[in-house]
Amino acid sequence: METILTPQQHLIFVTLTSYMAMLGGVLLWGGFILMGIISRRLELVYGIITHWQFQIIAPLGLFIYLMMQSLASLRHQNMGPVEQWTGYTLLIWSAGLSLWGICRFGRVLKILERGRD
Repeated sequence: METILTPQQHLIFVTLTSYMAMLGGVLLWGGFILMGIISRRLELVYGIITHWQFQIIAPLGLFIYLMMQSLASLRHQNMGPVEQWTGYTLLIWSAGLSLWGICRFGRVLKILERGRD
């Protein structure tokens, strides 16, 4: 037996949650970009290599995945198999590079904290 959503249920469970996911993705992407900008400033001030470029470029995969998901949602369709593989691959690479950049940034902060003592 197949259940059909009423227009109000579709608005709440499909449309609204899609928009909330898009907003969450944009905020997450913006947070990574902000960390990259802070890391760049620390590199300029203290002269310690922070690899801020990874923190600026790495979230691009998240943003591309977000755009692919948004376009599919706006067309009221699911992503196809090729889109899914492309999107998820970009998302995994983006997450790995972002994690590496944040860990590197954390090591730099520990070095600066030890030097302050």
